[in-house]
Amino acid sequence: MNTETLLAALQEVEKRAERVSEQDVIATYVGVDSLVNALKTRDNGIVYGRRGTGKTHALKYLAEIERAKGNSVVYIDMEQDVGSTEGRYADTNLSLSERATRLVVDVLSIVHTRLLEDAFSGKADTQIEILDRMLDHFDQVVVVEETEEERISGREDKGGANASVGIKANLAGLSGDAKLGGNNESKVSDSQRVRVTGKPRYRIHFGGVTQSMKQAIQASSASRFWVLIDEWSGIPLDLQPYLAEMLRRLFFGIPKVTVRIGAIPHRTEWRIAGERGSYIGAEIGAEIFPLLDLDEFVVFPARNREEQAERSLSFFRSLLHRHVSQALTSIGVNESVSPAELVSLLFTQVTALQEVIRAAEGVPRDALNIVGRAGLRAGGSKIAVTHVREAAAQLYTTTKAAQLNGVPSARMLLDRIVQDVISGRKARAFLLAQEQTNHPLIQQLVDDRILHIIKRGYSSKDDPGERFDVLQIDYGCYVHLLGTTAAPQRFLGEAEDDTAFSALVGAVEVPEDDYRAIRRAVLNLPTMLRGLPQ
Repeated sequence: MNTETLLAALQEVEKRAERVSEQDVIATYVGVDSLVNALKTRDNGIVYGRRGTGKTHALKYLAEIERAKGNSVVYIDMEQDVGSTEGRYADTNLSLSERATRLVVDVLSIVHTRLLEDAFSGKADTQIEILDRMLDHFDQVVVVEETEEERISGREDKGGANASVGIKANLAGLSGDAKLGGNNESKVSDSQRVRVTGKPRYRIHFGGVTQSMKQAIQASSASRFWVLIDEWSGIPLDLQPYLAEMLRRLFFGIPKVTVRIGAIPHRTEWRIAGERGSYIGAEIGAEIFPLLDLDEFVVFPARNREEQAERSLSFFRSLLHRHVSQALTSIGVNESVSPAELVSLLFTQVTALQEVIRAAEGVPRDALNIVGRAGLRAGGSKIAVTHVREAAAQLYTTTKAAQLNGVPSARMLLDRIVQDVISGRKARAFLLAQEQTNHPLIQQLVDDRILHIIKRGYSSKDDPGERFDVLQIDYGCYVHLLGTTAAPQRFLGEAEDDTAFSALVGAVEVPEDDYRAIRRAVLNLPTMLRGLPQ
């Protein structure tokens, strides 16, 4: 095996899990035990994570290993399998009840089709009969709007009389004209008005589908039935609770069914509260559980920097090895290479791979993109740190930074954060009050992977009631400063040392002085937002 062959294979690596074939999903998946165990638990649960952190790959890996066991799996990509969610279900010309009904019926149809395919392949005549009957009930599925009405009734009476007398006179002669008249009228009428009061409420009627679905799943010979829903956050927010309600009422009560959902944390709406404790949707922590947060997982929480560095290096070395090995097979190279040999042949030294990890900020998809571009810049030779930095700068400029061109306020906020944190504190991370992390502009920067949330809900022992999120600025924002005096020198800046770092990404006690240093790293968001265009 030589470097040129590996560089060629590097360009064949698929960067997006949805494009990876079913047979390659398992081969390219890095199966960390804690992650795999969480994926396979029987509880209905959610896998959270930003784009590129591996939600799709994790769900597809789960689908394949469960199918290999003979279990039934329904995998639904909400952005691919149900058409354009933003167009079909976000049309404001349609009522909410109509849009929600379309969504629920479309997803039910996909589940029904997959069940029917499994039944035919297994020749389960009883299950096929039940599924045929289920179709007859699909027209009973509807989201209905209910409103409170106030009826106002009234009665109106009209009555009256008039009379007139007139006399005319002129100078030419005396004449008279008398007129006596009268008019009586009476009218009685009833009126009624209807006034809608309060906000409209919605309910979902499933008709006979509920019982048919339960019977069909129980008739299946599979011991487990998995419903895997990917790209949940692609569903319009106002419709998400209705799909969650469908999952709760049709599947959560069946013991052999497990539901998994892949979602972006701040782009989810799980329930709509009603009166007297009622709700539409699913209750987090009671009916469906947050099983994994891949944003935190890829940071590799550890007791100190050395342990974190070793864990992240092991993960990304395995990630690269699995993808390159699969790519070698696809280009007809049957010779194998070990992870250590791969790193030795592909990089000038291990520090180049460490620079890839640092540049990717823990996002597997970004790591594959960066190392692929760095391979092109290497031009047949081994990848060096300079190639990685050039590739990361190009990736940032052409993708992440370009996405902000249409959001000038987000661009201006990023410039202010960079000026304050990198230029002012010589740091690359900061703390933000947890409620401020939900600000739309902060979330825009997180969505575009320009800010990275590496820990949620941090609180210091001197003020445990106040919670912060730890955010790190993307490598692309300061890669051009590396090697100069303007480059960030520390994680949080000031007098930060290894124990302060460990307090944020690990779980160790730190001295009080270090907590004060951490407190000085809190970003003043209201000041940053002042004067920005709305």
